[in-house]
Amino acid sequence: MPPAALERRLSAVLEAVLTLALFLIFAMIAALVFLRYFFGAGVVGANEGATIVFVYASSLGAALAAGREEHIRVGYLPGRLGERGRRAAHAASLILVGLLNVVLVERGIEWIRITGGYLMPATQLPRLAAQISVPLGCGLAALYCFMRLAEAARGGSGE
Repeated sequence: MPPAALERRLSAVLEAVLTLALFLIFAMIAALVFLRYFFGAGVVGANEGATIVFVYASSLGAALAAGREEHIRVGYLPGRLGERGRRAAHAASLILVGLLNVVLVERGIEWIRITGGYLMPATQLPRLAAQISVPLGCGLAALYCFMRLAEAARGGSGE
C-alpha cells in the first residue's frame, strides 16, 4: 500500500474511532446525569470509564492533529526563507515533532512499567488500561511525522 493511501486509511480509522469515542462519552455522561437526577443512583466505575475513553480520545486526536500538521507552530520565519529554506524548516519541524513523540513513547512505556500494575479504585482495572493511550497516541503521531517526512523527501509537498 502506498504511504499516502496508508495515511488516508489510518486517518479514516482514527476519525471513526474518535467519533465513536465522543458519542460514547456523551452517552455515558447523559446516562449518569439521568440516573442521578431521576433515580438518585449511579453506575459504579462509569466515571472512570468515561475518563478512560476521554484519555484515548485525547491521545488519538493529538496523533490525528499531528498527522494533519495542526499542532502549534510559528510560521513567521519559514515564510521568509524562500522555497528551499521553507522546505528545510518544514523537514526540521517534522523531525523534531517525530523525535519528541518517539521519546514520549519510550517514557510512556517506562511510566507504565512502574505504575501500570496499580488498580483503579472503582473499576479495579490496572492503570495501564488508560496509560497505554500515551505511547499509542505518541507512536501514531511519530508515524505520521515520518510518513510526511518521507513524502517530502520523495518530492511531494509533505504539507
